[in-house]
Amino acid sequence: MWNRLKYVWLAWAGVVLFSIAPWHAVHAQLQRVIIGTNPAGTHSYVAAGAIAKLVQSERGIQSIIRPFSGSSVYMPLLHRGEITLGLNTNIDSYLAYEALEPYSVSLSNVRLLTRVFPLYIMYMVRGDSETYRIEDLRGQRVVVSVRANPSLGALYRAILATGGLSSEDIEGVTVGGLPDGARMLTEGRVDAVAIGVDTALSLQAHATINGGIRYLTMGQDESRLTETMPGSKVSPAPHGPVTEGLTVLPRVAEISHDVNTGTHLSEEDGYLLAQTIYEHWQTLRDGYSMFSEVPPEGLAPVDSPIPYHAGAVRYFKEVGLWTDAHEQNQAALLD
Repeated sequence: MWNRLKYVWLAWAGVVLFSIAPWHAVHAQLQRVIIGTNPAGTHSYVAAGAIAKLVQSERGIQSIIRPFSGSSVYMPLLHRGEITLGLNTNIDSYLAYEALEPYSVSLSNVRLLTRVFPLYIMYMVRGDSETYRIEDLRGQRVVVSVRANPSLGALYRAILATGGLSSEDIEGVTVGGLPDGARMLTEGRVDAVAIGVDTALSLQAHATINGGIRYLTMGQDESRLTETMPGSKVSPAPHGPVTEGLTVLPRVAEISHDVNTGTHLSEEDGYLLAQTIYEHWQTLRDGYSMFSEVPPEGLAPVDSPIPYHAGAVRYFKEVGLWTDAHEQNQAALLD
């Protein structure tokens, strides 16, 4: 009798172990997740922290955020497989994949895992400035380049182009990183610096400067933005502390912030991470306002400038987000 019970128990245990083996096999492959992000005070840093916390709490995988001075610094690390994930804008992804300045070669191993939130960017000035539109920046001291994130310079030039301005029309200033530009505005050393709307850096400047800050509105030729920088578009600024009370919101640049990875990540691990973000997306939306604008179906944009990771493709197909248009875009990018 005892032997019979022993064999039954062993057989039952074998069935259970077999049923959970695939999960543990997938889980065991990904021992640690390292997420590259922009400096503290940016939406990228906050988003990376939220995703790291989610992956660690829900999957038990050690997750670390590693801030850099700019995303152009860690994009090559994604390409080489030295970090697991990176928070990048879609314009940075586009420039890297297409080998456009500042990238001298194509970072062809970079892949999209999922979109996470829109980012609104516009030049901010001191509240007592007489500057209101991009056209008004002519002859002023304007930040046009960020050494740690050169791809932002392409967006800045596109914003200036909407007002008919080029680098010859302003006194161009180069800064080391995003916090440097915000600090120079508070110190009165520049007249305008482009910044993420209502990011911690802009709100800190708003609280520090007597009279606060103000966002400019796009130049009259708005079509120049997308023409000059594919992947960007003009949108009204979101309501927030700086725009409170305004009847007409400034027109600003909108780009997408994505979670990227590389071909070094296995299909199974890419599937797992895409699944984790998608299944817990509403929790992220409830806890972090930056995610609230993106519905679950918005996690898989059809017009990605880089190919999707194979694991993300498989998962989005399973949940019904992958369309023929996605397939066509993926094939064109991989061709």
